[in-house]
Amino acid sequence: MSIASNKVLKIRKVRQANEFVESPYAVELTIHEIKIIEYLIADCKEEDYELIGKKQGKEYSYNATQLAKILNTSLSRVVIDGDKLANNITQKRIIHKTFNSKKEIEEFLYLPIIISAEYKSGIFKFELNYKILPFFININKNFTEYQLHYLLSLRSSYSIKIYKLLYQYRNIKSRVFKVDDLKGQCGLIDKYPQYKNFKQSILVPSVAQINELTDLYVSFNEIKLGRSVDKIEFSFKLQNKPIHSDFIDKKTLIIDVKPVATVENSKFSEIDKLLLGIESELSDKTKKIIIKFYKEKGVEFLEASIKYTTKHAKSNLDKYLYDTLVNGWAEVELQKILDKKAKQQKQLQIAKQKQQESNAKLQAKEQKKLIIAVEWNNLTNEQQEKYIKYATNLINKYNQKLNIFPTIVEDLPICCYAVSQNKSFNLSIEGFFKTLLNETLHVI
Repeated sequence: MSIASNKVLKIRKVRQANEFVESPYAVELTIHEIKIIEYLIADCKEEDYELIGKKQGKEYSYNATQLAKILNTSLSRVVIDGDKLANNITQKRIIHKTFNSKKEIEEFLYLPIIISAEYKSGIFKFELNYKILPFFININKNFTEYQLHYLLSLRSSYSIKIYKLLYQYRNIKSRVFKVDDLKGQCGLIDKYPQYKNFKQSILVPSVAQINELTDLYVSFNEIKLGRSVDKIEFSFKLQNKPIHSDFIDKKTLIIDVKPVATVENSKFSEIDKLLLGIESELSDKTKKIIIKFYKEKGVEFLEASIKYTTKHAKSNLDKYLYDTLVNGWAEVELQKILDKKAKQQKQLQIAKQKQQESNAKLQAKEQKKLIIAVEWNNLTNEQQEKYIKYATNLINKYNQKLNIFPTIVEDLPICCYAVSQNKSFNLSIEGFFKTLLNETLHVI
């Protein structure tokens, strides 16, 4: 069992049996729970099939930073809420039912999804139930493939579930659900007894997210039975949606680049681009000398000669370019081009070095934050309460000015703890109190 790669968010397809897609949630899932489940499912491989015969779950390991990327949340939230997340996710199940011709239940199965979750020494471990693996491995019919990055980009478990249910029917472009059946799919069978509340809280936001963030564009109509809405009719179509940069693994994009057939074709293509500046027909004699000098002296020499020609030739560009190449008239222009490219290369190297240094600092900063978050998580409830109370007083006192910090409620108590230990957790928040408000975060 190995630790997952740092590039945890990859462009990949997820294949799921339609039986699994149609299996309702037994209870409501949070967005973090469903994202973990979908990500684990995406990592199932053919060789995992042997686990079924062994009755052995598939195990995964992620450090806190990797899990934060998967969930699109902060490192501190992963560490602080990890215990609650592990407790809740191991209680979540799907319901699998089969019906006879009279629509009576013949068989049912309540199936746990994650059978164990643990955290130790900075590593989160999850075990996917072996009984659920047949829904994702070696399935060649009655399945649907999704792009993982669309699923992970959505912001609620309901929008993910509705997206999957509709995407199955992408070729049909419409699907009808009874309202209670759709609520049951989302694990909400006992919630939102009033349709208007279900529509406002679940249906409308989910459709808006799907339209904004995925490759489906969805609309819906309400079908009434008497005065009440009985069914929802969805209409949808595929749309072109760019991939969010957070979900791009650059290595996977190499396959999209078509290689040039030969080196010669590549060279001639480069020459053709340079010759766009010559507004004149070139003779075969000049074309041959262009290729000769391109091969012997490189692209910069040819580029300089063309620039010199377009700048100085008053007539007969063809002959002037030929003479420029043969006599080396563009040496000064060539030096300018070489100096410019050398300067650009140096700037690129400096920028690359700065980026590497910035990444190293960011990694070190994240590591320090992780250490503080772990320390905070190990405090007793009574110890945490002291810092929470102090932070609450600060928030109440400076409520208007603190709106600029979106994570102030969750981060400020930890900041108070960190400063009390002569450490730092969030420099922006701590600096705000020390400079703008001229108040230090006192040692408690």
